[in-house]
Amino acid sequence: MAVLALLTASTVAWGFPTSSNIIPTADLLDVGSLRVEFENDGAPRLFGPAAESFVLLEYAPYSRLELGADLYSAGSSNDVLLNAKWLACPEKGRRPAFAVGVMELGSGFPATSYLVATKDVGRGLRSHLGGAASDGSGAMLLGAEQQVGENDYLLADYASWPAGYKSFGIYHEIRSGVAVHLAYAWPNARAESSLVIFNVNWTHALR
Repeated sequence: MAVLALLTASTVAWGFPTSSNIIPTADLLDVGSLRVEFENDGAPRLFGPAAESFVLLEYAPYSRLELGADLYSAGSSNDVLLNAKWLACPEKGRRPAFAVGVMELGSGFPATSYLVATKDVGRGLRSHLGGAASDGSGAMLLGAEQQVGENDYLLADYASWPAGYKSFGIYHEIRSGVAVHLAYAWPNARAESSLVIFNVNWTHALR
């Protein structure tokens, strides 16, 4: 899932498929894996006049490292944004996994950096806690995901920026390597519009 506009006050979105609905997590792709995503964010409806579309690429060239390049399209505007995530510490016992990353590199937008911890707390539940900074302001990141079936997950998360969002979503794996993700996001600021987020992705091991 790749929704930069939901995490910061930015008007664009970023790509990080190993994420919750709108926040990054400490999860990474397997080494040598490539993920390709298409996403449409509708305000207030998918594929409407105000909707924005994204093509997102993520690749894990080495253990603990994930790199991405995203094409963002809204109206006549087309931008390419880069991102990177490094797993500083894997999950072990009671210790959560910790990852650091940067997003929105390029096209003149202020970059967003983050630190996030992810922990499996049992019974199919995973939790995420972190912080992010962009253009001199910071935010708290909270999230949780609950497995509810062999191929189904419920996800909820929150970014505390005034122009951030809280969201709830459903992730379904159609078959191995192919999944669809649908979420609804409420703005922290009353003046902003709610968003419907549709994402379909394909993951393939290149080596």
